[in-house]
Amino acid sequence: MNGHMGCASPGSADVDDAGGVPGACWFVAVVSHNGEHAVARRLGERGYVTYVASQREMRVWRDGRRKEVDRVVIPSTVFVCCAEHERRDVVKVQGVSRFLMNRAGAGGVCPAVVPDVQMDRLRFMLGATDRRVDFVGEGLCAGMCVRVVRGALCGLCGEVVGDGRSADGSVRLLVRVDALGCACVEISELDLEGV
Repeated sequence: MNGHMGCASPGSADVDDAGGVPGACWFVAVVSHNGEHAVARRLGERGYVTYVASQREMRVWRDGRRKEVDRVVIPSTVFVCCAEHERRDVVKVQGVSRFLMNRAGAGGVCPAVVPDVQMDRLRFMLGATDRRVDFVGEGLCAGMCVRVVRGALCGLCGEVVGDGRSADGSVRLLVRVDALGCACVEISELDLEGV
């Protein structure tokens, strides 16, 4: 997984040499099953900034062996920061099947682009929490917008989802990645304030 602190958003002031063509932005590459890290490594070797949404977790086998592993949160997906004209090169990399397309966008079918702010929130959530993060692909009802005010996720903004509090007083907080769905994590209601 390669690091990244922000790509130029489509329509921003950062442009390629070709007049009016947007600079690099986050596209979603669909890759072979269990090939996320290998594809990200290959793309990194070609100079592309990539991100595999993954989280460290302890895996325990039946025979008692324990090992810390990277669990991929969004299977068969690698986020790639590149310019539109570079997508042809990216799709030729071994293990990349295609790019996720946005069929609901204005102007017809076009490649799905994930805004920088959504990438930053997803990366922060996965990097800062010690709780398991799951990704929910189906749409969820919009809830109350909140900000985390204490703990490892302090400063993160998201939405509360679900029917209310669980028995331990936690709620599910989600961060949207419009092109794919939502990343969810359980968090204490005491750590949240309305925005």
